[in-house]
Amino acid sequence: MTTIVSCYYKLNTSKHSHSKYDIWIKNLLLNVKANMVIFTSQSDKPYLNEIATRNGGLKCTIVVKELDELEIYKKYPTIWDNQERIDPDKKCGRGRGCYMLWNSKFHFMKEAIDMNIYDSEYFIWNDIGNVRDNRIIPLLNTYPQTRRISKDRLDIVLLQLFNTVQEFYCNEVHFSGSMFGGHKDTILKIKDLYYNCFNHYAENNKFIGCDQQIISSVCVKNIHLFNPIFPIDYKVDPWFYLYQYYH
Repeated sequence: MTTIVSCYYKLNTSKHSHSKYDIWIKNLLLNVKANMVIFTSQSDKPYLNEIATRNGGLKCTIVVKELDELEIYKKYPTIWDNQERIDPDKKCGRGRGCYMLWNSKFHFMKEAIDMNIYDSEYFIWNDIGNVRDNRIIPLLNTYPQTRRISKDRLDIVLLQLFNTVQEFYCNEVHFSGSMFGGHKDTILKIKDLYYNCFNHYAENNKFIGCDQQIISSVCVKNIHLFNPIFPIDYKVDPWFYLYQYYH
């Protein structure tokens, strides 16, 4: 059994408009037939609930958790002004809300694993607004195939090979952090490594707003825990190739 984990928070500052996210969220929630746990705010819960209840093939649990209740916010309450200041790509529209949510993915997954509402061995992180390619929609009828998920490594799409092994990565694209999955035990191991690395970035005044870069740092030191998937014969946007890989 597999559980998909995601979150949705309507932020004042985000990379795309709310109208676009609305289309993409409905593309996922109205078509996927799976078990899902979605974290959100109390104010956003009715919006998600209305969509999810229209899909009879979706088993969905919505968990209310406000932004100021996130572990990443409680542990690092004072770093976000500086993170916005040192962001190397401010123009893309992201801000502190995005930084906190992107870096909360493994916290959300741990909470979903601890609850384990659907008695699952495998868990997938799935950005809620990533069904932007209509070619993905037919795949959702049978996504995810549990037999395709790695047991002892984290499945994650590798978009660009590493030229050098570095301690810190900044403004580089290697992995797609939009989707990744694996056995719950593997996810919990990587969760601890991820937040140790996050703390190392923060202590060294490095930009931590993009989770993909921290994942890169964790991977190069712990490659045995990763299954980097390079998109081959892809029929969907490579960033979201895991939809095809898990089909």
